[in-house]
Amino acid sequence: MKDKKHIVIFSHGHGVKKDDLGLLIDIAEKIPEAESVLFDYYDIDEENKAITICPISEQVKKLENVISEVKEKNPNSVIDLIGHSMGTLIPAIAKPEGIRKTILLAPVFDLSIEHTLKRYASRPNAEINLEGMSRLPVLDGYVRFVPKECWLERKNVKPFEAYNSFVEKTELIIINANQDIILPKVDLGELNTKIKLTSLDGDHSFNGKDRDLLLKTIREIILD
Repeated sequence: MKDKKHIVIFSHGHGVKKDDLGLLIDIAEKIPEAESVLFDYYDIDEENKAITICPISEQVKKLENVISEVKEKNPNSVIDLIGHSMGTLIPAIAKPEGIRKTILLAPVFDLSIEHTLKRYASRPNAEINLEGMSRLPVLDGYVRFVPKECWLERKNVKPFEAYNSFVEKTELIIINANQDIILPKVDLGELNTKIKLTSLDGDHSFNGKDRDLLLKTIREIILD
C-alpha cells in the first residue's frame, strides 16, 4: 500500500453534520498518512441553524456518488471507509465495490421506530408527526426536521442482513461501545462470522477519556 494513495471516506451518524460531534474529525487527524473525505448527508441551513434529514435511500445515493467521485479522481488508490452510528448502515445498504476495509463504530442493529420515538419524545418541544414533518428540538445549536419518508423507509431496512452481505464486499470490523445508552442492546448472534467484532469502553460517540483508545485502535486497523 506504500506505493498507492490511501483515502478514508467517513460516513456520519443520524441528525448530525460531518463533524459528528468531533469524533470523525479526531479520527481523520489521527491518520494523517491518509487523505480524509468527509461530507454531509443532509441539507444544512446555517443561517437558520436547521438540518433537514433525508430518507435512507437518498443518503445511500449520496454515499455512492462520493465513492464514485473519489474512485474517478484516484483510480489506483486504496480506499477505506469509517462509519458511525446510523452512518454504519448506509454503506452496508449501498455495498460499494472496491473498499478495502470498513470500520463501523457503534453501529445500528435495531431500527424500531418505537425506541427512536421514545428517545426523541422525551425531549422538550419535540414535535413528532409520522404523517408529515417532525421537528426535533435544538441539539448543539441546530433544529432537526424529519419528513415522513424517513420514518417510512426505516420499516423496510434489515440491519443484520445489510451487514452480513456487506462483509462479502469488504473486510468489515465492528467496534461496539460498552456504555452506549443511545442504542438498545441486541443479541448479535445473527452476525456473519466473517465480521470482526470487538467492543471498547465508551459512550455512543466515545467521548472523553475513552476516545484515545478508540483512536489508537482505528489507526492500527487502518494502517495495517
